[in-house]
Amino acid sequence: TKAFYNNKKVKKVTVGSNVTTIGKRAFHNWKKLKTIVIKSKKIKSVKSQAFKGVHKKAKIKLPKMSSGKYKKYKKKFMNKGQATTVKITK
Repeated sequence: TKAFYNNKKVKKVTVGSNVTTIGKRAFHNWKKLKTIVIKSKKIKSVKSQAFKGVHKKAKIKLPKMSSGKYKKYKKKFMNKGQATTVKITK
């Protein structure tokens, strides 16, 4: 929860391959954050408002996986406080 809350400088972040949870408001209010690279295929939950306040044109890049698994995995990252303009891609 609030692990990196209110950072004003970082523009890109990579979430490591062993991460299993992204806590509530983890990247809250990172106004300059435009690129979030997710390396982990083990994330079980992304808590509410984890990405609230990131840049409105940010991209969340998920790891490559089969399309069935990708759709299910992508749902974990949707509606976590980010603007509707934030893209979630492979």
